[in-house]
Amino acid sequence: MEAFKKKLENLRAEADAATARAETAERELAALKAELSAKDQEAISFNNRITNLESQLEKAETGGSDSKTKLREHELKVEDLERKVKTLEKERDTLENKLEEMNEKHNLVKAELEETLKAMDEM
Repeated sequence: MEAFKKKLENLRAEADAATARAETAERELAALKAELSAKDQEAISFNNRITNLESQLEKAETGGSDSKTKLREHELKVEDLERKVKTLEKERDTLENKLEEMNEKHNLVKAELEETLKAMDEM
């Protein structure tokens, strides 16, 4: 009977030790589950942040592309206007030359008229 009591005590001690180990393991498991949950939330947060950053990058690239397109359009308009300015400057120069020629002819005709009038007065 003594052996039976000793064996029963050993079994109880083993059971108590196993229970203590199980409780420790359960606490560790709960802590690990909490840590895993926190890590999952952190991963979700990072994924959301990545998605937002990708969206912002796409908008920035689209905006940059739109800006480049608008810039090119403006450059083309500037080039066109510069050509028009050159054409108008040439036309102005031509008209100024014609005006000078006409003024010279006018002065010659005026001088001739004055000479003719003087000659008529002298007659």
